[in-house]
Amino acid sequence: MKLVGPWLSGYTRRVGTTLKLLNLPFEHLPYHAYQQRERVKAFSPMMRVPALELDDGQVLIDSSAIVDYLDSLVPPEQRLMPAGGPERVRALQLAGYAMACYDKLARYCDELMLRPEAYRLAHLQAGYEEQLLIGLGVLNAAHAQPWFLGPRISQADVMAVIAFQSAAVVLPHAVNNEAFPQLAALAHHAMQLPAFSSTLPDLSDLQASGLFGADANA
Repeated sequence: MKLVGPWLSGYTRRVGTTLKLLNLPFEHLPYHAYQQRERVKAFSPMMRVPALELDDGQVLIDSSAIVDYLDSLVPPEQRLMPAGGPERVRALQLAGYAMACYDKLARYCDELMLRPEAYRLAHLQAGYEEQLLIGLGVLNAAHAQPWFLGPRISQADVMAVIAFQSAAVVLPHAVNNEAFPQLAALAHHAMQLPAFSSTLPDLSDLQASGLFGADANA
């Protein structure tokens, strides 16, 4: 399999982390949809990342679809989403909040860094930041011990760590270990695993680029 997209894209990092957690071999092609459009287009006609080219040549886009497919390749006990019951509902709830946080962060960065200064809308930035902080507060209150589902890591943990670490770079005054201690502990625990530490982008590049990007174009 070939994973297209840079670790700067949190959703690409989500897929890469998942591949590594599931011990699925892949080749990483860190092409950026803004900077290497033709290379991305060769795999993803709409120039969306992440894109995952399967061994038979088919390509999946959208990180949620990709990680769902990857779960189907491993035994049930290894999967990162429970098959059903209360655990699945909790994982879906928290993964949803984490993805919503990352989406608000991406929109905040687009407004701040991609839109010309004269056309920036301060009320949008403030609204995105407010929603982001609310969502992180929900995740922080979930008290991962050490993961949200106790001893079992799930997609909720993967996306929450990515959202928290990315937001801490862009909004360090509001998103930090003191403000969200439970999320900080979750991220620290996750970073002990190579699946997380090996996909961590250069955080200074994250801050400078503004290219967090949702699945649409990162």
